[in-house]
Amino acid sequence: MTWKAYRLVYRAMSPVHIGWHTLGYIKLTRHYIPGKSMWGAMTANLTRTYGVRGVNDYAVFGDLLKTDILASYFFPAIDADNPLQPHYTDQGIIYGNVRSGHTKEEFERLFIGSFGQTAIMPQSNTAEDESLHESEYISPGIKENGEYKPVLFVGYLFIKEGASLNGKKIAWDEGEIPLYPAIREIFIGGDIKYGWGRLKLSNNPGKEGHHTKVFGYDFQCPDKPVNGSSPSLKIPANSSLPGHLAIDSDLATRGDIEPLLGREWSTDKNGKKGFGAGQKISPATVCWIPGSVLMETRTLKVGKYGILSYEGA
Repeated sequence: MTWKAYRLVYRAMSPVHIGWHTLGYIKLTRHYIPGKSMWGAMTANLTRTYGVRGVNDYAVFGDLLKTDILASYFFPAIDADNPLQPHYTDQGIIYGNVRSGHTKEEFERLFIGSFGQTAIMPQSNTAEDESLHESEYISPGIKENGEYKPVLFVGYLFIKEGASLNGKKIAWDEGEIPLYPAIREIFIGGDIKYGWGRLKLSNNPGKEGHHTKVFGYDFQCPDKPVNGSSPSLKIPANSSLPGHLAIDSDLATRGDIEPLLGREWSTDKNGKKGFGAGQKISPATVCWIPGSVLMETRTLKVGKYGILSYEGA
């Protein structure tokens, strides 16, 4: 096997806001954590833990997490063995098991909260005009039948065998660059300066070993790997997508689509667009959103940021 899949179960230690879009003055949150958000958090932690050149190492570790280490999407859960992955049905979106899961309304009632904020003018200690906004968040815990239950986020980390950086071996909890110490606690999403988005690992992926199933789907690797080879998932017909899928006209899919893009780090210190965080806008990719249903059995490749793609038979 050329790739190993490790299951990571994070416990939410604070509210989690994953920016989606705004509705009036309300900042809506996604109901899951995209692979790109995990990529950003893990890149930051690896750089702070193992970087030696300061800000210049962000690009180095960021590239590593696009090629030799890949993060999947992470879905909320109360039971780590049953992540609440969305699934499109004729009756609407169901989170978790299609027959016994939560409807969209039930999910939002249990898991989604909101918090109002406004900027304060230091001169008068009063609210700044037009600064009021409300942020949705995924709660760190829910109350169900009078019992408090912590919210988990379940996903996978794919590590390429032989992964290395500057000749140093990379592995989950061994080698010269072990991943576990760096990513056992991460901060994800928005408002992290207020303490939001704190996640702590609640399982030991090293002791669990690598998995042959990812979100219940067969995890596959190329028999004869070449440079750029990716891990794959075999998705049965009428099953939901565990991540965004780049649109391909040859695939019969039912669900919803959206353009996937965002602001990225710019390394162009002399360019007109500036240098640093958010100075570069990524190319837009139109995708089927997580939870969309693949109508035929297909093997999909897992690429950077956990985005899925199909390249034919």
